[in-house]
Amino acid sequence: MFEDFIKYGRLLFDQGLNNSHSGNISSRKGESIYITRHGAKLGDLSFSDVVKVNLYDESRDEGASCEIKVHRAVYLANPKISSIAHAHPPHAIVLSLTDEKIKPIDMEGAFYMPEIPVLTKCEITISSNCVADNLPSLLGVFGATVVRGHGAFAVGKDIEEAVMRLSVLESASRIIFLNKLLSGRGA
Repeated sequence: MFEDFIKYGRLLFDQGLNNSHSGNISSRKGESIYITRHGAKLGDLSFSDVVKVNLYDESRDEGASCEIKVHRAVYLANPKISSIAHAHPPHAIVLSLTDEKIKPIDMEGAFYMPEIPVLTKCEITISSNCVADNLPSLLGVFGATVVRGHGAFAVGKDIEEAVMRLSVLESASRIIFLNKLLSGRGA
């Protein structure tokens, strides 16, 4: 499992979906959540960058990513979800500033995710109770969601699937963005 944190954290960074110290990854195992620590560099993770916290309470959250409350809420609301990845994909974030949903226009994007909702109702978006309250139901249905102006969360049966969804989301968003630009509709 730790090897997947390292491998897919690096992939998110290499694809430009996170800056040097942003984003986080988690996996649920039984009554524990393994999550990247606060401020970890996803592109250069080590085993010590993954911390173990409780699924049901905050008693061991020290050192965990500030988004732990959101990850915990998603796992508690969706018992079949095993992994979550959170990134800051630039094209998806740009589209989230004006759009209520991202609807891929390319065949691959539409195949994997015909529609990605944008969570628009939260004024505070980083580690907020509003995101923790509203994101789980969206992820349970769509598999990926963009939080307006902040970033995207994706879920999966494992880290690979969650990261794949973020990668497809950003690729589809880039295509939409370029299409808008080329057709003169602005981005």
